[in-house]
Amino acid sequence: MRLWTQKYQAHLEKYCYKLGLSIGHNPWKYIIGILLFTALSCVGFLRFHQINNARVTFTASDSRSHVEGAVMEKFLRQNGSLHMVEVMIKSSDNGSLLRDEFRHQLWQLVSEIANDIKGHDSTNGFLSYKNMCEPYCQKNDPFYAFIKLYENNITDLELTYPALDIMGKQLFIANNIYGVTFVNGSSKVIEGFNTVILRYYMVHSEMKPMLEWESGLLRLLYESNKYPYLRGGAASDNIVSKEVKAMGTRTAPLLSISLVLLMVFLVVCSFRHRRQESKPWEALLGGAIPVLAGLTTVGLVSASGLAFQSIVVSSLFLILAIGIDDVFIMLSAWHRTDRTLDIPHRVADMVKESGCSMTVTSITNVVSFGNGVLSSTPVLQTFAIYSTVASIACFVYQLVLFPAIMTLTAPNEYKKIDDVNKSCLPDEIGFIKPLGVFHDKVWRKLARVVTHPLTAVLTIAVLICYWATAVYGISIVKVDLAVQHLAPKEAKIAQFKTEYDQAIKGMQTVATVVTQPGDLRNKTHFSKIEQLLYSFEHTSYSYGNDSTFCFLRPYLEFLNFYEADEDDSPVVFTYAAMESFLRIDPYWAPTLHINMTACKQNEPSCIEAFLFTTGFTTLSSYNEMYPLLEEWRAISDKYPELGVYSYSERSNFADQTAALTGVIWDTLLSEVICMGLSYIVLVPDTDSIIASMFALLSVNMGVFGFLSLWGVGVDPVSMAALLMSIGFSVDISAHISYHYYTVKAPTARERLEDAFLNIGWPTVQGGMSTLAAMLPIIVIPNYLLMTFLKAVALVIVFGLLHGLIVLPVFLSLIDILMKSIGRNRIVPEPVEYPSNSTSCDSLPQNLEPHRISIKSFTNYISKTGLTQVYMTIGVQFNVILPCASAYNSGLLTRLEIISTTNQLWVLLALFTSNRL
Repeated sequence: MRLWTQKYQAHLEKYCYKLGLSIGHNPWKYIIGILLFTALSCVGFLRFHQINNARVTFTASDSRSHVEGAVMEKFLRQNGSLHMVEVMIKSSDNGSLLRDEFRHQLWQLVSEIANDIKGHDSTNGFLSYKNMCEPYCQKNDPFYAFIKLYENNITDLELTYPALDIMGKQLFIANNIYGVTFVNGSSKVIEGFNTVILRYYMVHSEMKPMLEWESGLLRLLYESNKYPYLRGGAASDNIVSKEVKAMGTRTAPLLSISLVLLMVFLVVCSFRHRRQESKPWEALLGGAIPVLAGLTTVGLVSASGLAFQSIVVSSLFLILAIGIDDVFIMLSAWHRTDRTLDIPHRVADMVKESGCSMTVTSITNVVSFGNGVLSSTPVLQTFAIYSTVASIACFVYQLVLFPAIMTLTAPNEYKKIDDVNKSCLPDEIGFIKPLGVFHDKVWRKLARVVTHPLTAVLTIAVLICYWATAVYGISIVKVDLAVQHLAPKEAKIAQFKTEYDQAIKGMQTVATVVTQPGDLRNKTHFSKIEQLLYSFEHTSYSYGNDSTFCFLRPYLEFLNFYEADEDDSPVVFTYAAMESFLRIDPYWAPTLHINMTACKQNEPSCIEAFLFTTGFTTLSSYNEMYPLLEEWRAISDKYPELGVYSYSERSNFADQTAALTGVIWDTLLSEVICMGLSYIVLVPDTDSIIASMFALLSVNMGVFGFLSLWGVGVDPVSMAALLMSIGFSVDISAHISYHYYTVKAPTARERLEDAFLNIGWPTVQGGMSTLAAMLPIIVIPNYLLMTFLKAVALVIVFGLLHGLIVLPVFLSLIDILMKSIGRNRIVPEPVEYPSNSTSCDSLPQNLEPHRISIKSFTNYISKTGLTQVYMTIGVQFNVILPCASAYNSGLLTRLEIISTTNQLWVLLALFTSNRL
């Protein structure tokens, strides 16, 4: 059933025809315009820059963890830029590090890290860790004290976990040692441990010396081989960013391999039975389209100031794919045009036939990626912006540049007929003709098969099994983002993160900042602070108060010891002793923001903010962390007057995993709605819309489910791949349904047969080229690009099966249903175009010479002396010659020619075309 929006589709056809006609008359104008626009876009490279901080780009910009992280960073960055490096040290045999040889080397290593590694500042001065660590130099002191006791053979102390009790002073050690074993199975006294994690906080006004120190640390851990009993690794946001950037850098050269593969594929597919109709050079020039589109895309987006990210490399592979796949459609449309027309009108017909279908698929791609532009996750948004711009650029360049190329090279299609001897190739390539016959036979057979009732039954049965498998895959999908996925498996940072995640299950900490402590002298208010501490110490998976690190209890003990009265009355909280407390025990200074002047005056503004930490165990994956994260936030929200913010180093990624589950279905729903609106405007046929929407849902359900079964979880990378798959899943069905809609035939089988013959093989070629563009990824496999390769493979396979089998089956079923209720298909009226008639009795009179051979005809005249006959038929020559050409190209049969003119003119036409 036709919709009222059919007029928009007709307007689109007219516009495409006029555009093609204009290109056909002025090809150089369009080519120069495209090249100038590309050159202008490349100016944007002057603003090209990259950002690969996974903690920022892989977390939604409106995530609460960003606010919490900003508060934490503001608290910790007390003297310039803060940079934190985590170092993990294990024994070479995974045994205890307290064994003598291992412990000696461990002590030497940590001493060298703290004292001997140097960086340079802008004055070329040498800076060690101790020159840049203030006020966090005591961060690892509990571990140093622990090892020093062993090194000095002090064994009369019981070294307990999670805190050491040394001369009445509690030192929290659980944040540094992991894989702990206990004496006689007790839960307190330490016997050994196999992993040490040290955190080096550096604060300096310049990043350069801190990054140089980090580089020296990496050389020591990975390259020096100075400590054979130990093996170590390091991680920081900078190290992860460098690895993510390196992943993109290593992958970029594969783009050239993809381009070569695509161009070879395109050239091979451009050959036809008649050599003069083959388009190898046009195919080669068409291969330049994705290159120009890629330059334009990166240039335009860079000009806007948006940072390039490594995930965009996958967009560049997609540009190669979508920048070529419609070339197959246009070549097919070209070969279906009337060869008796002049070149501009042939180009106009080609653009009209292919442009509408290309517009449908391009709009679906733009709509798909456009939904991603609205994402609050920076990495998804960046991918979507690049992909949206790329889709538009590829569409425009293919629609404009390739017809211009065809206009310039089309005359060779006619010249080569008289220049056979000038080429090393025969005029007819023998093995292609049987392939053409086979092509027609296969597509006609497929049209008969898909419209058979038994096929419908089998298709529905297979679909039920397919959906069941997909639903199962969706039900077991893992929602998680592992940082090690951002680097190759063999990368040092990936190995570090894998071992680190396993080690920290024993103990992690959550840091909480109280930004408005208030008046702690007030007993009621002080009790509220104590209740806050108690709440965090009793959350799920909490290690309890033994793992809490907060200045309040030690300070109260200090006051009780130094300030208490002789009558043992309760100690009264005062700020006046804070200076003495920190002078005796500077270990607590990094956890406090102090106004020492107010402290001396015993004013509440003495403590502007303070930080405390408490431990939790068991959890390591981000999706497991989210419920605990929400529990912490619920506690913080109970004390709005205190300004409480809790933060863990895993908060950002935990937030993202929780958001992704809902985003998948929201994205799919919005895509279906947008696709439906696009189809209503561009393919205003209810049969095609219903069947195509069904195919869209079915393909994407399969892609989601089978990606899960293939080991791909839900994370920003797979979300970007799913955005791409939603857009691509429509392409094949859109081509078939659009051509099904435009075919003027009464039965579903005839319409499908026509659509298959005209668009079936080009559609398959487009799918194969898309897959070929991604195949080089397997040379340098990594999670990011392999996820896209898996998604593309599934989209192409499921898309082809749905577009060539499932969609036609349902179109035929809908046709049967419509007829059963008495609603026959309305064949649309043809749209008239100026100078576009193709019948032999109304051919345009200004045909360009096609160099059709008349040697056989002149020889015949000279031998028989039929000069008078020639003079007689001369007045009809303008009719006969186009008919002969049409017959020669297979557009007209003998009977059609006979019906157009008489036997004499047929005889003449056959002579002029060398077909007698």
